[in-house]
Amino acid sequence: MSVASHYDGSASTYGNQYDPEQLWTNEEYPSNFFRLQLVQRLLAEFGSTSVYELGVGDASPLSTIGATGIRVAGNDISPEMVKVAQANMQARGLEGSAISWLDAQDATALETERELRGEFDSVMALGVIPHVADDVAFVAGMDSFLRPGGQLILQFRNSMFSMFTFNRLTKEFILDELLVDVSDKIRNVVAADLDARLAVDKPPVRTRPTGDGYDEILSRFHNPFELAEVVKAQGFSDLKFHWYNYHPAYPMLAEQIDAHEYREAQIALEHEGTWRGMFLCSAGVIEAVKNS
Repeated sequence: MSVASHYDGSASTYGNQYDPEQLWTNEEYPSNFFRLQLVQRLLAEFGSTSVYELGVGDASPLSTIGATGIRVAGNDISPEMVKVAQANMQARGLEGSAISWLDAQDATALETERELRGEFDSVMALGVIPHVADDVAFVAGMDSFLRPGGQLILQFRNSMFSMFTFNRLTKEFILDELLVDVSDKIRNVVAADLDARLAVDKPPVRTRPTGDGYDEILSRFHNPFELAEVVKAQGFSDLKFHWYNYHPAYPMLAEQIDAHEYREAQIALEHEGTWRGMFLCSAGVIEAVKNS
């Protein structure tokens, strides 16, 4: 199944994660609530007056930004998300037509969209690059919407977090990234040892009866250092990492801690802002400036 069908199935409830009244009641930790706070801060510090977003989802973030007077536009691959996004834009007094339905991996469609929308001070992609096959082409697509000296905001799933999870993700990171050039004979010894030390049955694979659960579609982690090199090679500088979705203990211990206490500790760590985020956070943002 496709990325589009996955998000079609999430469209009606996607905005719940941005509702401050559900901050403590959402079953799943609403990390994107704090991601939006981070993005708003970065835009304000940059002094952005216009933002284009690749992969708007239901446009809860983009419409929130647009409601402050910033010119906004964007696209999404999911037809159901686009419908909800256009309605959310209109509900905030913005133009629903500012949201286009297209695949950000379609270079021709993206070029047509760029001709329609023009250049922007800032371009962002939140939760999108995990689902694309070609990082270089995707960053180039983001770049096409930016004026010289403009701001790039690129979210990614953080592979370094696996060094704090002590589960299947840790095993995959060690074998597939750290020991990628080591012989299979040695890697097999390491794999057997990791099976004995780690909770390799966790986290559970997220599936749906329709076959388009999050872990059934393309949903990659990225090494922040490698992704930063992709961004630099595209003509960006002044790169900064920002972290969110903190974990005060490795995830499999969460069930041993009072749920309210655990979430309280998560929220207290958000915007912590140090190197610790590279290991405590399952997601991050690269901020960079397009060379003039």
